[in-house]
Amino acid sequence: MLAIRTIAAFCLKIPIFASRCLRGPESPLSFDMNTKDEISGLVKEHLSGTDCFLVDVKLSPGKLMVAIDKPTGITIEECSSLSRYLLDRFEGTGFLETHEVEVGSPGMDAPLLVPQQYRRRIGRELRVFDTFGHELNGILKQVNEEGIELLESKSRKENKKKIITETLHTIPFSEIREAKLILNFKLK
Repeated sequence: MLAIRTIAAFCLKIPIFASRCLRGPESPLSFDMNTKDEISGLVKEHLSGTDCFLVDVKLSPGKLMVAIDKPTGITIEECSSLSRYLLDRFEGTGFLETHEVEVGSPGMDAPLLVPQQYRRRIGRELRVFDTFGHELNGILKQVNEEGIELLESKSRKENKKKIITETLHTIPFSEIREAKLILNFKLK
């Protein structure tokens, strides 16, 4: 019997022996399923017509990891649906003989990789490292196809008074090395 384990970050793992345990329709695919672009195409095909989007595909020897998301947050059912779809597509290709398949959300502490992830986090605090080695912390104000606007607030003391200066940074996606949410668990 196939064991599909659910991981805390809404991740489904399909063990390497999955193809020997599942009996489904033969895959209509006749090409070798080993490139990220081909797998990304399959994922996008399945997600089309929904508000879900592909975040990342990681393919390494023995493992395929697919991260998906949507504006309101991904559900276990959506991960499970994509996982079953991929299993059906990979059946008969030999891919499941050598690879474990994981489908899940990217997680709260994972870097933001696609514009849709940024849009979902407008109004939230981000830490951005640019390609010039600078670190910027601020509130994500706007996202467009070219990049983001980040409002950075800095405070300093002058004559026993706290002075806050705000700077709005426009950062093109091409200059973002890494961007992550700043998770704040303080009670207000």
